[in-house]
Amino acid sequence: MNKENSTVSELHTHEVLTDGTETIEPEETISSDETPHEIAEKSFADYNVRADIVESLADAGITHPFPIQAMTLPVALGGHDIIGQAKTGTGKTLGFGIPALQRVVGPGDAGHDKLAVPGAPQALVIVPTRELAVQVANDLQTASRKRNARIATIYGGRAYEPQIEALQKASRLLSARPAV
Repeated sequence: MNKENSTVSELHTHEVLTDGTETIEPEETISSDETPHEIAEKSFADYNVRADIVESLADAGITHPFPIQAMTLPVALGGHDIIGQAKTGTGKTLGFGIPALQRVVGPGDAGHDKLAVPGAPQALVIVPTRELAVQVANDLQTASRKRNARIATIYGGRAYEPQIEALQKASRLLSARPAV
């Protein structure tokens, strides 16, 4: 705080009450007409997320990372493993999903023709429930709408045929729940 723009508005004292207890109050209250320091909010582009992913997220109204994403994106985009723990609904899926989508090599991307098996899945997200598999796949589809990456959801308890067909359609990223 700049002292030139500040004023001392009142003084307080230290009192000893008749019952022997004490009250301590600040000796002064300072007020200022300065604008509070604001922390600049970063966008996904500030983390070097691919433009097509940034655009896909913006189309869904997602323009700034949540705190868990701001912490995980620099590490995961750098190719390092991450462990993130946060409450439900705080953005963990995109915290790991954006780096996965960024690393997927799709048709037309540099290096696609050099893949051992072009069109084969390149990333796998394993989750504990069917519902979470669907939710993760939906979030990743939102983030990849303008990206040449296909997302497939695979889980037990439903017909094999449509799931096999989804795999054969050159899915790049799978959200899956193992059958038990």
